[in-house]
Amino acid sequence: MTLYLPEHRRTTAAEMAPVRERPARVWPRGLVATAIAAVATSLMAVIAKAAGIDFGSSVGDVPLAAFPMLTVYCSLIGIIIAEVMIRVATMPRSTFQITMIVLTGLSLVPDVLPFFEFDLAFVGVLCLTHIVAAAIVVPMIAGRMEERRGLGLPAPAHRR
Repeated sequence: MTLYLPEHRRTTAAEMAPVRERPARVWPRGLVATAIAAVATSLMAVIAKAAGIDFGSSVGDVPLAAFPMLTVYCSLIGIIIAEVMIRVATMPRSTFQITMIVLTGLSLVPDVLPFFEFDLAFVGVLCLTHIVAAAIVVPMIAGRMEERRGLGLPAPAHRR
């Protein structure tokens, strides 16, 4: 019986150093998601207005242009948060998704507070537009984010 041992091989420091991939950019897909969400919230507002829902409040009427404008602003903030999390978070996708769920929930608070004295149907429309916009933007951005970055683990086989 002969025992074969592999030859000793010297490994350089460059070979041992972890390979740093460039983080995936989420802003191109985020901008597409922002445009889709802005159109969706605009359509929801137009349909609600056509259905006779009162957009008035104690401060004044809410214009239809406010829906896509605020959707774009909030979505751009989400894109910036995602880009930062890709670079600093150990688990960027999970951290981003949890953060966006919390922020979406917090965005509903001013709508349901009695400060503006919105009609109950309009409060429902506002809350629904927040949820629809988040349901469009968050998955499209999170789908581009890599979960294992920063853990020193190899990327999943389907992402290589």
